[in-house]
Amino acid sequence: MNWSVKASPHFWRTALPLKEKYTHEQFASIIRSIREAICELAARGRVEESGWHDHPLERSPFGDGNHFEFHTFDDDVLVVYFKREAKRTIRMVGIYDHDAIPDDE
Repeated sequence: MNWSVKASPHFWRTALPLKEKYTHEQFASIIRSIREAICELAARGRVEESGWHDHPLERSPFGDGNHFEFHTFDDDVLVVYFKREAKRTIRMVGIYDHDAIPDDE
């Protein structure tokens, strides 16, 4: 059974700061890999391909047991998502690099 995955315009806007850090080709590659991972999330509820390092988040503000993250682009780009097992839904939260991941203040 497939999962329902929602990636809002806000989710995609969180990637815009990465445009300044990477070349156009690199940024396009990042977006392509995130789209591939979203397809995998829809099919399996997790990103299984090795190298993605899909794992639950433990630190605030995402450490509630329902937020997960996978890495792409040489482990420098972090993609956060919220998973609701009972309803088989996933909401994509944000795209960050290690310097920009939100912290609890």
